[in-house]
Amino acid sequence: ATEALRLAEAAAREARVEAKPDVVDELTVKRINVVEDDGTLRMIIGNSTMGRTLPLRGRFVEHPGRAETAGMLFVNDEGTECGGLTFGGSRRRHGKEQHASLTFDDFEQNEGFRFGMSQEGSTVRRWLEFCDIPDWSLADLIGDLEGVDQEAAQAVQARYDAQGGFASRLRLAREDDGSVRLVLRDARGQDRLR
Repeated sequence: ATEALRLAEAAAREARVEAKPDVVDELTVKRINVVEDDGTLRMIIGNSTMGRTLPLRGRFVEHPGRAETAGMLFVNDEGTECGGLTFGGSRRRHGKEQHASLTFDDFEQNEGFRFGMSQEGSTVRRWLEFCDIPDWSLADLIGDLEGVDQEAAQAVQARYDAQGGFASRLRLAREDDGSVRLVLRDARGQDRLR
């Protein structure tokens, strides 16, 4: 039905027929996938189930570590997640929780820029962070891990880790203990200025 609608709209444009879009006062959806004209995924706006999968080179794979959280995922020209805006919060048995973050990823990697907050009970953190990210591809790592047993997976992970890892370089934060810090680190992640 979506393809038929796209073709009808294209035919109307070609025939120079003015099509006035319907205005909808309210829309209730679980997920919106924003795509290019060729169908390439560019953005996902969704409820907490969107975090279960990761857009990766034009397909979806199970995300290995993201909590279920609502928000928006940004997707690059090749169909791979490149950042996002996530948020959530509720009252739990052990107290209130709230979290929100805006992140931007290096190419086929993780969060090179982070801006966020988290709260668990009366403990609150807020941060702005710039990170060095390894040059290897998470897409390649995920591909190498597919279908291997736990022992082989550890060897694969070790091979990637040997090529370099994550290092926080600058962090401006209100930390768990209530202190406010600015920390500058070298390429190995060692504190140089605090």
